[in-house]
Amino acid sequence: MKKPDAYVSRVLCFPHALCGELDGRLKRLVDAGFTSLVEEGISFLDVRVLGKGYSSIVVLAENRDFGLGALKVRRLDSRRESLIGEALMLNEASKLGVAPKVFWYDADFIFMEYLNPSRCQPFILVLTKVLEEGSLEELKTLISKVFEALYILDKKGLYHRELNRPGTHIMICGDSVRIIDWESASSVGKPSNLAQVVSFLLYRHEYSDMIRERLGVRVDLVRRKLRDYKNTLGDNDFEAIKLYFGLTRQ
Repeated sequence: MKKPDAYVSRVLCFPHALCGELDGRLKRLVDAGFTSLVEEGISFLDVRVLGKGYSSIVVLAENRDFGLGALKVRRLDSRRESLIGEALMLNEASKLGVAPKVFWYDADFIFMEYLNPSRCQPFILVLTKVLEEGSLEELKTLISKVFEALYILDKKGLYHRELNRPGTHIMICGDSVRIIDWESASSVGKPSNLAQVVSFLLYRHEYSDMIRERLGVRVDLVRRKLRDYKNTLGDNDFEAIKLYFGLTRQ
């Protein structure tokens, strides 16, 4: 990466083709051990990326110390001045085992674990497939894993803020759950990660009726217990939510 090619320039100057910041950004990456950026993923404004957003893009990168990983790059037209706050939140969540591992970061970059699509898929896609083709036990296991991950975040006081529409924010990687896209996250106030996803599953998923019916969800009791849970974040209230959601037996 000592001489930037067109792809490197497009990534580091995004959404522009060239920029005055190119040399400085490139030097920081080279000094941090990066050897290449890999063209992989979807095409976005003529650039291949793993992910895209209003403040950043994510590309596949090779680092001499950490190997392949996902490099988040702050867009030059971003209203955010730094990615450090996001990196700190992501790092805390990764220590809890519910987010990608963070390898390195600065104001313009976050280098993290790459969630290979061959083993990691969005929760909503996995859920839809299980609802259409899977067993009741598979459905219970899947939702229970996600609830447990969200409870871990709530207990730690990490509020993702964008899980009311999970989209690709919650990834299923085999038996583990990884939550990504922490740019709006906060550690201020009471977190509502679990409450947001419960509400989505009960009312806004395209198969909400099927979820309630197949699991025998006791909706009124779930809603009531969620109010208690928001105040206590206690184990007993969490277990009661799982019980009334039909995930466990009394």
